[in-house]
Amino acid sequence: MLKKKSSLSIVGGPGRFPPTAAGIQVNHCKNPRCANFGVPPKPDATPPGRGRKPKTAPAPEPGDYLSIQVKGVPYLKCQLCRESIPLQSNLAIAEELLRISAYLEPPAPACPNEACPNFGMPASPAVSYARFGVNAHGTPRYRCGECRKVFAFGGKSTKRQRKTHINRDVFEHLVNSVPLRRIIKLLKISPETLYAKLDFIYRQCRLFAGVRERTLLDKTDLGKRYLSVDRQKFVVNWSSRKDRRNTQLLSIATSDLATGYVFAANLNYDAQLQYEAVAADAVKCGDHKLDKPFRRYARVWMPDEFDAEAKAASSCLSPAKPKELTEAIATAYAVAVGRLDIEAGDGAKPSARTPVRGIQLHETAVMNAHVQFVTRLLKQAPKLRFYMDQESGLRAAFMAAVPNRVRSRTADAFYVSVAKEQTIDEKRALVSRATRRAKRFKECHPDLTEEEAEIRLMRDEMLCATPIGFFKDPWVNHPLPDLREPEKKVCWLTDIDSPAADLDEREQQLNHGARLLLRASLSAVDRFFMQIRRGITMAERGVISASADRRLWFGKNAYDPDHLAKLLETFRVYFNYCEVGEDKRTPAMRLGLARGPVASEDILYFTPEAPERRRAPRTPRAKEKSPAQLMQ
Repeated sequence: MLKKKSSLSIVGGPGRFPPTAAGIQVNHCKNPRCANFGVPPKPDATPPGRGRKPKTAPAPEPGDYLSIQVKGVPYLKCQLCRESIPLQSNLAIAEELLRISAYLEPPAPACPNEACPNFGMPASPAVSYARFGVNAHGTPRYRCGECRKVFAFGGKSTKRQRKTHINRDVFEHLVNSVPLRRIIKLLKISPETLYAKLDFIYRQCRLFAGVRERTLLDKTDLGKRYLSVDRQKFVVNWSSRKDRRNTQLLSIATSDLATGYVFAANLNYDAQLQYEAVAADAVKCGDHKLDKPFRRYARVWMPDEFDAEAKAASSCLSPAKPKELTEAIATAYAVAVGRLDIEAGDGAKPSARTPVRGIQLHETAVMNAHVQFVTRLLKQAPKLRFYMDQESGLRAAFMAAVPNRVRSRTADAFYVSVAKEQTIDEKRALVSRATRRAKRFKECHPDLTEEEAEIRLMRDEMLCATPIGFFKDPWVNHPLPDLREPEKKVCWLTDIDSPAADLDEREQQLNHGARLLLRASLSAVDRFFMQIRRGITMAERGVISASADRRLWFGKNAYDPDHLAKLLETFRVYFNYCEVGEDKRTPAMRLGLARGPVASEDILYFTPEAPERRRAPRTPRAKEKSPAQLMQ
């Protein structure tokens, strides 16, 4: 896990592929069956145009790639499997990983004196602070061992607050579908007070979750984790009549199938950056002269770049809405292959614009950083299984994050595609048909247990796997759907084991694959997304207007994306630690991060443990001079 900004380093100089940043290098072959899988390109041995060309070209070996351009987009072409990989900025991914994992860092005192060598640096063997009593409000004070400045740090979470009695009400209203205007009216507070309370609640939720989730890094009893990954779209309202295009943001979330715990939900938005400052610095760095993967600010969407891509997208015909699931899967492949960068996600839309405040981030960097974060957070889990929505960017992010675990067979990835457009009657008919088929099969095989019968059903479907799309990936029908996922197909992306020669071993292989495919589901993350839509008014879908040509109305949506981002993280913490399921337990209780449901007050008034008491090194005092010496 990235710890602090000082740990962000770049290895390598300008070349044919972006340099490694903070140990991250995602530019390699992402075909798990290729010997180049997870192997970065070899550095150029000699500058172009120098050296004699050999009469016979040597056979390609791991690390051999060609640098090519496809319509101005830089690619690497694997010399072993001939797969083309669009280049991505490792620096952008490392910066985004640093941003989304910052809440795991325990708060620590740091010297506020800008002239001090310890300015902004937490305690370490080279940097020391000593406890120096408390101030008049009971907040602990510290003294810098370098400049001897005394400063306050920590203390009660509610310091400098006057209306502490409404904190709980504001928290509960925000995550239970009460609009902001209604909160202001019900609690008789000003908008400024409400937004200040939102900042306070957001800060406390991150602080509380950071202390709990930091223990996952060293937790040895995680067991096998089965995870569902998907994306959710949000709309931020326009703020000027001159440009009435809304802003569309994407949130990427990963939820645990067994416990329902949401490990991360990251929005492609950064409120700390502003376009004017970034644009000025980008010109100094010469970003306009470089390809996107080599830019200093490859992580951000610049408005002119966004508008240019949106204009190009407007000339492309959108595919017709598919009627069947197989057709929908094939269409998704065709759309992905038709992009200049197959890993780039949905990209810019003609009907959208970049936000007025803050900065929108490239979805590719956020997807890669999200998967990197989750896999590092669960690094102690012996097995990781990712069930992902059909998106080539998510597949590439997984293959880039854990290639070693894929090769060692401790991590697997699956595409899951679900038909969601049916009516409730159609869903019931599909589930009923599948249930009757499974019942007949079990009646014909009374000697099989429930689990053995389900495995046999899946193995029968595995024999009928259908290759779909440009890559001819084999997709399998799921034989046991439910009302949440009435029609479902699964594709095993990392099925790289060779068939065993021994019949018993081969039987175990097939049963193992059937069990993994049976577990395939997006229900956990879809449930979280549904709760967001129901619990946060800013996240509700648009309402069709009956009096304005049936246009969508987003009256309750946010005008400042920063408020939406803070509410999403606040709701994630509330969902994990406070929401009780039918079993009277929260997701955190099921995962072992809590003993019982956490009350809102326990989050709002949470104070982390103070740093260990350390003595500041003594500085030698100047030896006093005698009166005789002073007279000289």
